Amino acid sequence: MRAFTKAYVLFVFVAVVGGSAEAGKELDAPKADPKHHRVEFENDWVRVIRFRIPPHEKTALHDHPSVVVLYLTDGDLKVTTPDGKVSEAHPKAGAAGWRGPIAHTVENIGAKPVEGIGVEPKGAGNAAWTPPTLDAVRVNPHDKMEFENDQVRIIRVTVGKGESAPMHEHPAGVQILLTDLHVRVTTPDGKTTEASRKAGEVGYSPPRAHSVENVGERFEEVIVDLKGAPSKTAGR
Repeated sequence: MRAFTKAYVLFVFVAVVGGSAEAGKELDAPKADPKHHRVEFENDWVRVIRFRIPPHEKTALHDHPSVVVLYLTDGDLKVTTPDGKVSEAHPKAGAAGWRGPIAHTVENIGAKPVEGIGVEPKGAGNAAWTPPTLDAVRVNPHDKMEFENDQVRIIRVTVGKGESAPMHEHPAGVQILLTDLHVRVTTPDGKTTEASRKAGEVGYSPPRAHSVENVGERFEEVIVDLKGAPSKTAGR
């Protein structure tokens, strides 16, 4: 039910403000509006953008390609498209969804900064993509798929304090931490390490297999699986 609600919120947002933008590199968000958009990282398969709009500020006109948008904060936004249409959007922290190409200006009409992450897959989609053998969505009860198309899967992971996840595999993808994380990770060769990360951190991970024990507080993250990235899991 939670996943359906978040997907519906993003669907409404896309239906109101979505649309194809005219091609033009000068409107690329980090170039056209560097005050509010910056490239977090980029490789051959994905570009990740972090956006932050302080209260009562408005972006320059900019555009986005197809993208997974995840909000790190609640937001109260006024959106204007090049044809002059104006709408409002009120996303909630943690909401994630797919959006097609768009050009717009965005004004933060709320009293707090709005921050989020855009995950832009590169290249054409892969309709023939197949999940790994020990696909986390299938074997790990903590991983829930919220969206899928030929370019990405959006996976939400929630693990309670002291809980564990059995051995499972992830394809290449982008991890976005919604809370702090402190876990003990064991790989198929029996090696165990501990990892700690902070809420809001974002990173690219190649294909991997592991089991996980949560040795901290409850954590939540969103993983965007990239169907166009290399699919072979190291060591398997």
